[in-house]
Amino acid sequence: MRALLIVAVTSVPAALQGQASPLPPSPAASSLEAGGFYQHVTHDYGSWTGGYGRLVLAGARDVWYADAKVQEAFRDKGVYGALANVHHFGDRLFTQLGVGAGSGKYVLPKFRADAAVTLKLFATHALLVTAGGTYVKSKSIYSDKALFGSLAWYAGPYALLELGGRLNWSNPGTVRTERVNGALTLGRTGSIVLTLRGGAGTEGYQLTSAPVTLQKFRSKEAAAVLRTWLSRHFGVGESAEWYHNPFYTRAGGSLGLFYAW
Repeated sequence: MRALLIVAVTSVPAALQGQASPLPPSPAASSLEAGGFYQHVTHDYGSWTGGYGRLVLAGARDVWYADAKVQEAFRDKGVYGALANVHHFGDRLFTQLGVGAGSGKYVLPKFRADAAVTLKLFATHALLVTAGGTYVKSKSIYSDKALFGSLAWYAGPYALLELGGRLNWSNPGTVRTERVNGALTLGRTGSIVLTLRGGAGTEGYQLTSAPVTLQKFRSKEAAAVLRTWLSRHFGVGESAEWYHNPFYTRAGGSLGLFYAW
């Protein structure tokens, strides 16, 4: 049950620019999901539209995730693909590794890599400690290196609390930024799972349709993700998202269908 709840926290379409992309721990079943998204962006920066797909193949100790996304964001069209693996070393320790790459002119990264290790503490495994890093290379001169960590606590059989932070160094200029985030997940896999999340902090660079790259600014975001099982195998995934910085506000959501076996 606990592994299933963590999937509710992190099982979302592959991250768009500026969003963290934690790799999800093991689910209990394989699944296939497909859907679409739309987010309106103010001040004529260009809204986000597209579709996504995710394949999850679950084994005894390894789970593989294959993600694909086609989108238009900030008037830049592109395709992004990612592959991730979660490997369990016994019942207390697991690692998470992922790589991805995208096409287009400037929004999607040329290459991205994520790595993390998670340790389950106490006899009940009620507390999970995660530490990891991220590397992102854009199609131009910009790149990012980040260290992140999080604590996840099972407050009950159907409640999970998560708190995390990230330190990021953007180049050129070695611009340091910080970000904190939190999430609350309620529900039961196989029925209804609701996740509420929020985050705030600073960002180094952001590539948009504007003629000048956005640099060193504060931003905040919030999201709600609802997964509803319509039967033993079929379900619906919905999300609503909001993001704000001094230059624009972005708001919208996604809708998808999933099949689990």
